[in-house]
Formats: sequence, structure tokens, C-alpha cells
Amino acid sequence: MENHLLSQQQVLSQEQQQSLRILQMPTQELLGEIELMLESNPLLEVEEPAQASDDPQARAQEHDDDRRDDRGEDDSEFDAAQAETPVDDKQDEPAADDADKDNASDATEIEPDANKGEKPNEAQKPAEPTKSDSKKDETPASKPSEPAKPAEPSKPAETPSETPAAQDTGALSLLTSVWSTYSEDDKFPAAGGDAEHSVDGAPGSFDVSNADNLTYQLTFPSADVSLIDGAASLVHMMNLNTFTCGAFHVSDASNVSTVAADIRSAVQGKQWMCGFPDKLVIFTYDQYVVSLYGDEELVNTFRDKFTATYSDSTIAYDEAIL
Repeated sequence: MENHLLSQQQVLSQEQQQSLRILQMPTQELLGEIELMLESNPLLEVEEPAQASDDPQARAQEHDDDRRDDRGEDDSEFDAAQAETPVDDKQDEPAADDADKDNASDATEIEPDANKGEKPNEAQKPAEPTKSDSKKDETPASKPSEPAKPAEPSKPAETPSETPAAQDTGALSLLTSVWSTYSEDDKFPAAGGDAEHSVDGAPGSFDVSNADNLTYQLTFPSADVSLIDGAASLVHMMNLNTFTCGAFHVSDASNVSTVAADIRSAVQGKQWMCGFPDKLVIFTYDQYVVSLYGDEELVNTFRDKFTATYSDSTIAYDEAIL
């Protein structure tokens, strides 16, 4: 820490120094100095002195008066100079004040160092309630147990559907398996099932209890209706003579050949309206008889796909319709 010392020093200006030097000069030297100034500065003029007295004492008195006058002017100039340049004691006071401020700032800087590393007392903050406590407070009292719902009465067992598909799905599976092998280019506008249970674009089950529908739509002989217990169909949607296929499940395997022959006779002896089909094909497969007639190309395509799907099937009849 620096210590500031206050001191007072008097400084004389150049004019004051010159005035003091002139006052100390003897008369002869002063006169010589004046003559030198007059020669060096043409702007200076010399006032003619009053006529000097012959009395030496009078001249000495005048000289003393002149010196006294000169000294008075010099003293007045000296006093004026001092008045113009007073020693300001207050100029040093800010330095002392700055020193005091520096000491105060040092003291304030030291105080944080003394408490450095110490944090405000956090214990004064009120303790926050824990979440578990708040949850406990928010938890309502245990709800009263809800009364047990009465047991729903058991539904009665559903009776089997009376649709043709419920009677026998084996015949439908035969036709569906073959139809699934068709590409979109090979397929034609088709429908399946009977009038009451029709299916668009796929085979459908046919109700065997309606003998008239079996005879009219599938050209199945009415005398053999009692020999079958299930049937399915796939026909051309626009004209039955273009394509008609029926699959029939024979309840007794010994009647399969009889049913196949009777179907052939019914197709060949039918009186056709709105044109007539080109060809007839009849398959036998296990206890099934599958008959199809219509456009030759459509019949041959189904025949080839059926044979490829059921390789152990037998073609009982493959002939043109007379």
C-alpha cells in the first residue's frame, strides 16, 4: 500500500524571478541593463526624466524614490502572481480521498475472500414436502368395493346354419380349389350358389332340398336328388349355356357311376333355349360327381385345371353336345 505525503512548495514564475534579479542590481548595472534592453527591443521607449537636480542629496533621494517605486511595483506584481497561482491544498485532498477509497475497496475485496467457499445457509429455506407425502395426501380413501356384476346368462348353443354350405362343404371345396388356380386373365364373370344363397365371383353352396332348382339350373336329374346330400355350383353370370358346373356329393359310393350316367343323359336330352352349349365333361372323384358344360374353350380350361388339382380324378365323359 502506497503512503501519500502532503507537501507545499512555492514556485516563482519567470517574471517574478526577473523582477527579483532586477531589484538586486546596483544602479550602474541596472542602467546598463536598461540600455541593453532598449537596443535589443526597438519598441521600448525611454521617458525623459524630470530635470535632475544638481544637489547630490536630492538626486540620491530621487533615486531612492525610484527604487522604492520600482520595488512597490515588483512587490505588487509578485503578490499578484502569488494570487494568480495560489497553492491549492485541496488538490492534494482527492489523493487522500482516493487513498481512503483504495483502502476501503481493499477492505471490501478482502471480506468476500474471508467467506470464500461458504454458501448461504440453505437450512433456512422451508423443507419442501416429498412427492411421496403429497401423493399420500392426494390419495383418496379406499373406494368401496363395487358390487359384483351378475353373471351373464349363457347363450344357447347356436344351431347349425340351414344354408347349403352347412349341409356339405366338400363339394364347395372342390370347386373353390380349382377356381383359385385361375389367373385374372382366365377368369370370366362368374357366380355360385342357388337363387337364395348366391355368391358373386366365386363358387357357392347349392341347396339340395330344392329339386326343381337343381334340375333347372344345373340340369341334374330329378330322380337322383335323393342320392346326393350336398352340392355346389359355379356358372357364367350372363348365360348358363356359356358355362355351368355342378359338384355333387353322393351319399352312397356305389351310386357314383349311376349319378354320372344320369347327368349325361339329362344334358344330352335337354331342350336348349337361347343357344346351346358346345361340350360336356363329367368327372368322378371319390364320392363326388362333377359335371360341366358350355363354351368349349371355357370347359377345356376348367377340365385341365381340375385334372391338375385332383390328379387321381377320373373323366367319365368328355364329349360334344349333340
